[in-house]
Amino acid sequence: MYAVAMVCSKRFKKEERAFAKGLRKLGITVYEPALSVTPRWNDFSEEDKLAHAAGLTYRHFQKIRKSDAIFVLNKDGYAGVSTNMEIGYAAALDKRIYFFEEDTDYPRKILVDGIAKTPKELVERIKNVAPPDILD
Repeated sequence: MYAVAMVCSKRFKKEERAFAKGLRKLGITVYEPALSVTPRWNDFSEEDKLAHAAGLTYRHFQKIRKSDAIFVLNKDGYAGVSTNMEIGYAAALDKRIYFFEEDTDYPRKILVDGIAKTPKELVERIKNVAPPDILD
């Protein structure tokens, strides 16, 4: 079956978890981001913050690498710094990229393979849409 890496801001944790649950019910393997912040974050040294952030970033990159596609939950059109980095990484790996909402940022917009508002719609798009050939 297919595997999808979820990509979004921490502010959309609740929505992301619900969407991922819906995908799993449809038989999709879902790789979710770590969206929790440790309560002791402010007690970390700068070095520890960098190490923690690096671990989370590279771990999610691994999930993207293992996936067939990514789903960007860009509610209200928002895609933050980490989300942009993950979109770029997925594009470099030639992964299919789906968004929750239409994007207005043209450098990102050209990377989007489709929009899906529901888990069912995303699964249909993944199954029925061939990945784009960037040389066309």
